Amino acid sequence: MKLGKARFDYQLNKVKALLSEAKNQENPALWLFLHDLRTPMFMLESLSKMYTQLHNKPFFTEINERFKEVEDVLGAIDYYAAFLREFHADEKIPTTVKNHLESKTREKIVLFNNLLAKRGWTNGKILGRINEGLAIAKWQNQEEEITNIEKYYYKQIKKINEFVGETTFEFSNVESQVHELRRKLRWLSIYPQAFQGAIQLHETKENLTELEKYLTDEIVSSPFNNLPNSLATKHHLLLEKHHFLALSWMISELGKLKDKGLKITALKNAFQEIAFLKDEEAMNEVYRVLGDDYPKMSTLLKQAGVVAQTFFDEKILDKLIWGVD
Repeated sequence: MKLGKARFDYQLNKVKALLSEAKNQENPALWLFLHDLRTPMFMLESLSKMYTQLHNKPFFTEINERFKEVEDVLGAIDYYAAFLREFHADEKIPTTVKNHLESKTREKIVLFNNLLAKRGWTNGKILGRINEGLAIAKWQNQEEEITNIEKYYYKQIKKINEFVGETTFEFSNVESQVHELRRKLRWLSIYPQAFQGAIQLHETKENLTELEKYLTDEIVSSPFNNLPNSLATKHHLLLEKHHFLALSWMISELGKLKDKGLKITALKNAFQEIAFLKDEEAMNEVYRVLGDDYPKMSTLLKQAGVVAQTFFDEKILDKLIWGVD
């Protein structure tokens, strides 16, 4: 079996097992959300995303859309459910806001149940079509595939550099800029997990003291930075280890700032939808419950710009790829 197909099969078998169990549940969408369908969907989305640029583009584009559709709705459920969990015991958060978030969570779960039925996830039809397409795909040999994966990485890094260049690191929107930058960076760290051994870390012997600030205990010890290996994989894309860890730090740091910003946004939107408040009135309510010491959105955006500019000025991504072996 070609390794490309094996990578998809590994994740699809996880999805198949979860969907099989979900059919017996009263609320399949809720059960799948609680049992982490999102992780294998992330992996499948990342695989199909890259393979659209390697071969069989129409097929991989189509299944990428299907995987992304599921992952997006799971992300929407998680967005509301996470804030609902965070606010649940906070007496400063009005009951009306908590009820609103609970209602939005249920709304997304209903949407997911409808999607599961509409696309044929629960009856196995879509998995059947995907497996049929994978069986006849014109898979490349290992050496050719790794060369193209390297080209893809270079292309994505170039696009990320262009994206931040357009912002000049003066962020004005937490979702379309800070969160979007984190998404783009995160794909670079998801691919190594999804490709099951084809992407490995290489530790340079050069003195990289400028990167020490990124090598925190949290980052170095993270299980997500231990890449899977495979004896069947004879050719690899090599990423420089310290630069990969610096990338991981950046993703984490942007995530912390993004979460604080989205907390403001979630509350603001809730107050506006509940009480039809204007922007300024809604923001007053946000800081009434969060407290005046909670960072302002402008502060969070500025902090994101500062850490991003330092990271990109140091050309971390430009030095990420070591080469192929």
